[in-house]
Amino acid sequence: MIDNETPAKELVAWCNDNGFPISLPTMYSYMKRRSEAIANGFTMELLQPKLHEESMERKMDGMKKAYTKAHQQRKEKRAQTKVKINQELADQESAKRIRHDMELLDEVIQKGFETLSMMEVISPVTAIKAIEMKHKLTNGSAGGYTHYGLEEIKLREAAREQAVVAVILEFIPVEHHEVVMKRMEDVTREYYRSIGLGEAYGQMEAREAMENHS
Repeated sequence: MIDNETPAKELVAWCNDNGFPISLPTMYSYMKRRSEAIANGFTMELLQPKLHEESMERKMDGMKKAYTKAHQQRKEKRAQTKVKINQELADQESAKRIRHDMELLDEVIQKGFETLSMMEVISPVTAIKAIEMKHKLTNGSAGGYTHYGLEEIKLREAAREQAVVAVILEFIPVEHHEVVMKRMEDVTREYYRSIGLGEAYGQMEAREAMENHS
């Protein structure tokens, strides 16, 4: 129906009539991500989470579970890839040669991570030093939040944004919805460019597209 250019409002009505509750903003989001997936060569359809008729707390819980599951799957895939690469390297007759001096630093960092993951206890002094070093490296840009904390804020802001968009669309004629959604995306992208984060925002969009189709 999307390929036949069926209006989003009719798509929502069809889904609701057939037992698949979905809101208009969610349908626009699905159509956008599906278009991105096709443009990037993906064939798997993106299934949006069920958001309609759920409380905000249940929405957040479902999103957190999905994020945790996807993160675990990527972690397992990286582990499998690493085992395969190590096996291939072990099977080679010649010793591994360094192609760039940055590889040496990467190896040291990786070994450090592996060593840290095997440590059951880390002293408070070491933990505090790690916090201080992180603050210096990031220049305090994280505001004291951990990676998990920032992801939590990101999920909450995404849910809030979707709720606000749903309200705004109620006061805009249906025939203008797609134009408004496109304009909002352009304005957001331009804002990040104006503060010097255009490239980072583009990478974030690409990463989210990959994660949603992995």
